[in-house]
Amino acid sequence: MSSKTTATKENKLTNNEVDERLSARGMARMASYRPDGMIHLTPIWYHWNGETFQMTLGAGRIHLKNLAKDPRCSILIDEDPRIEEGIGAGAWAIMCRGTAELSQDEKLIREVTHAVLSKTLGKEDADAYTTPIMEEGRTIVTIIPKDWLTWDYNKAAD
Repeated sequence: MSSKTTATKENKLTNNEVDERLSARGMARMASYRPDGMIHLTPIWYHWNGETFQMTLGAGRIHLKNLAKDPRCSILIDEDPRIEEGIGAGAWAIMCRGTAELSQDEKLIREVTHAVLSKTLGKEDADAYTTPIMEEGRTIVTIIPKDWLTWDYNKAAD
């Protein structure tokens, strides 16, 4: 039986559906662990390469300090039109827990930064913004997925 309020095996997204949604323009929320054990949660732009999530973070970002000490993290991408349209509109979400790897490789930083900006802002703005943003000092965060939880409340019939 389908549900409009919880994840079920019937409304789980297929791998192709996950790839399609993660490749579309959108924003995520990423969580990392602060040294005191509390969660640090922020909106973030990302690039999905079909296997890993990649983010480009400025030198002063708290996530970088957190992930250097504890690489565990989570990322969430979702859409919930029920807020505007009512329960019948359904909602979908992709939650992933994984391990982060940090990189200072200049070639990777430029490639991923441009990919993230292109996906989020479009190629023209990415072309104009990549060089200035590089001057901040960047680190690439690659999240290697470990566990997934997905759903689409409109997927299975009631």
